[in-house]
Amino acid sequence: MIREFKRFQLEATKLGRIVVFQMTIFEKTERNRRKLFAETQCSDPLHFVIQFIIREAPTFEVLLAKFVHQLLHRGFTPVKYRVRDNDKWQEWLPVELDESADERRQSRPA
Repeated sequence: MIREFKRFQLEATKLGRIVVFQMTIFEKTERNRRKLFAETQCSDPLHFVIQFIIREAPTFEVLLAKFVHQLLHRGFTPVKYRVRDNDKWQEWLPVELDESADERRQSRPA
């Protein structure tokens, strides 16, 4: 069975532009196992469409980490995110980057 699990927004920057991604996370339950998946897309001056697909994450934290990894790989700098609970958006929280992700981002040529 597939059902809506959670919604969240993540703000990132690229090429001096702020992009707010809105994602709906779906939960798929099979054989007493829960898997989360989500996808979103955007465009920038160099690409017509950029798709982000996250499959089979066991928790929201893992799904968020996978999404942040994809953003960094595509040249975005994740800034903050917020979750929708009880039909109300929560406060914006800073995106925590692990040290290895931060080093990869800084070592890329500009």
